[in-house]
Amino acid sequence: TNTSLPDQIQFAEYRRIWVLCGSVALLFISGGGMYLIVVALKEVAMEFGWPRAVPSLAISFQFVGSGIGGILMGLLLDKTDMGKPALVGTLMISGGALAASAITAAWQLHIIYALMIGVFGVGSLSAPLLANIVRWFEFRKGMAVGVVTSGQALAGIIWTPIFGWTMSEMGWRDTFFWYGIAAFCLMLPICLFIGRSPP
Repeated sequence: TNTSLPDQIQFAEYRRIWVLCGSVALLFISGGGMYLIVVALKEVAMEFGWPRAVPSLAISFQFVGSGIGGILMGLLLDKTDMGKPALVGTLMISGGALAASAITAAWQLHIIYALMIGVFGVGSLSAPLLANIVRWFEFRKGMAVGVVTSGQALAGIIWTPIFGWTMSEMGWRDTFFWYGIAAFCLMLPICLFIGRSPP
């Protein structure tokens, strides 16, 4: 091409920053799926007459599932770019929230959080995004990993009061539903550029 070497280097640096910001955004948005059930725990238990241990178990399943999913999606990332795990995570996080908004039994909630939110949701994003960002940064790798990790911390800070307000205004089912719609609309465009291979 006619592009000079300094211009190519500058363009590559811009891409690194965009991938870094996109990774933070994906972890932040997907983190909402983790905190939904935490905030809705009391309301879900009351609606079905369950002890709180029933929806709490879904949280445990989600953490176990995300650990397993991180290993599986890490293997996938070794063979491809970040686009495929990111797309799987996007579809599962948003789809899981939509499915959870219509549950009628405890086993449905547990499966959704174990598989959709856990294995194929958070598991497709958390560890793979950290591994992927290391590919993009030849220097300051530790800083880049730390910045990406902050996405999940931001999710806990920002999503929980939002969910608390929306659940008081529209109920937990509508909160799950509209979060699922918002997650899909916000995360899908990010997948388009987060999946590019590093220069």
